[in-house]
Amino acid sequence: MTAARVLRYDDLEPLPWRNGQGVTRTLRAMTDGGDWALSIATIEGPAEFSVIPRTQRVQLAIEAVRLEIDGVEVRLDSGEQVRFTGEQRVTGASAGESSRVLNLMYADGAPELRLVVAPTAAQIPRPAEAVVVLAGSLETGDEALGPLDAVLLSGLPDHVCDLAGRGLFGVVLRRD
Repeated sequence: MTAARVLRYDDLEPLPWRNGQGVTRTLRAMTDGGDWALSIATIEGPAEFSVIPRTQRVQLAIEAVRLEIDGVEVRLDSGEQVRFTGEQRVTGASAGESSRVLNLMYADGAPELRLVVAPTAAQIPRPAEAVVVLAGSLETGDEALGPLDAVLLSGLPDHVCDLAGRGLFGVVLRRD
């Protein structure tokens, strides 16, 4: 039986965006055997997002961030999100010195994914593809996760991975 995969934020290698204007830490890449990717991007100054054709994107603010999507300004506070396509022109800027966002991408034509925010582990909808600790802590089995750590649950039956904890959690779900 496959176990949940725990990822520690501090162990993830910071990588440059495709266009070199920002930094991201990959939690799951499309090359990991699927049609979706999840990462935590750091936005410091104004930076254009990479154009990624044939891709849907969802940004969830971990810290407040300002985006401009096709010329329209969008301000996201912590826990708020916006959806856009990979072809749209997007510029991001931190609302402070630095902001992090949870970045979900999935291929056009793939089953639609969504991000939800849950305030306790008991309120995490199942079956979940992934859970990211935005604030607080999460326990799964004998593993304790802190802020920005994640657990990948894709393909696991609900009973395989018990989750407990309080905080704020970003949860990736397949839309039914």
